[in-house]
Amino acid sequence: MKIKIDKDYNRLDKFIYQYLENVPLSLIQRLIRKYKIKINNKKSKANSPLINGDLIYIYYDFDNRTDKSFNINLSNEDRKKFDSHIIFQNSDFLIINKIRGFAVQRGSKVKISLKDFYESLMKQSLYIVHRLDKDTSGLMIFAKNRLAASNISKLFQDNQIHKYYIAITNKAFKKTSDILSNENNEKKILKSQYRRIRIANYEFAYFVKLITGRKHQIRLQFYLNNNPILGDKKFSEQNDGNLMLKSTSLSFFYQDKFYKFKLDLNQIFE
Repeated sequence: MKIKIDKDYNRLDKFIYQYLENVPLSLIQRLIRKYKIKINNKKSKANSPLINGDLIYIYYDFDNRTDKSFNINLSNEDRKKFDSHIIFQNSDFLIINKIRGFAVQRGSKVKISLKDFYESLMKQSLYIVHRLDKDTSGLMIFAKNRLAASNISKLFQDNQIHKYYIAITNKAFKKTSDILSNENNEKKILKSQYRRIRIANYEFAYFVKLITGRKHQIRLQFYLNNNPILGDKKFSEQNDGNLMLKSTSLSFFYQDKFYKFKLDLNQIFE
């Protein structure tokens, strides 16, 4: 298994712990000591720093571990709630309608993630191949095994998975459709395409397609173009209520089969 690093990190062991999530830190540190985990295929230490562009090599099959534990105590109500948001599944991947307010993966301030909940519900490991912001809802994919995770991640990297969003604002752009082009604080280009559409109960609704894929991109671009998304407290202090941004459509070819998933636009924010 190889992991490409896209920014700097302080410690190898802490990065792997967060990246793999349900793997004990003690196991990760033991594998590093036994040189089963290396940076750029060279012997490394648990406290070795990671630099943007590094490759982590892992010579261990985490899928066959015997110490996995999916022991989050889900109430019957929670089980029904998470189960009702499963759109589709097969042996390789799971499509869910993500619930607003749940972080997809653990972090320094997130002890239990949406991935943890679904692993406990399904009693199996899941793998993150893309992310939605905590306050963004809608369609997303979890892989069910590492091979599928690698294959689906490559589809994302090659822009072979087509994702569309609906965003609600409180005013109109000057044009009914256009391509937005901006830069973020890291001077990286942001591009997305929007088209104004009609949705019941919302006057200013936009169908959005990402051309580039950056963190918080749609939210940031709408803000930079003076039309922030309703409920976006990160980029607009005057916004109250829930974030009105939803992933509504996913389509892709996987193993010679075409998949398309779409939410009912007139029920997406109910």
